[in-house]
Amino acid sequence: MARYIMTVRSNAAPGREAEFNEWYDRLLLPEMVRSPTLVSGRRYRVAAVALPAGLQKARHEYLAVYEIETDSIEETVRRLWSVENVARIPPSTALDYTDVDCQFYVPIGTPVTR
Repeated sequence: MARYIMTVRSNAAPGREAEFNEWYDRLLLPEMVRSPTLVSGRRYRVAAVALPAGLQKARHEYLAVYEIETDSIEETVRRLWSVENVARIPPSTALDYTDVDCQFYVPIGTPVTR
């Protein structure tokens, strides 16, 4: 089986960060990992660190990274956005749906460790 990652960058609706984080941690993340072929998920928040000149400030405050194992990434994408799968995960108005970025990545090369 091939391994992939799916990244989701997002923001909370203005003034609703606590509600957004509660929904994401307690409902969305666990339900997403229950989706076929997803094996894990983890959330991140932008670190408050000064970047060197020329590097762009992040547009999204939050990042979720999901690990996927599948023989067909196309089938995984179809199943993730199927009516059945989407319907089992209640949406939240605490998510700013106007600017969500989702991408799938396939590994290239070999891992480098120290």
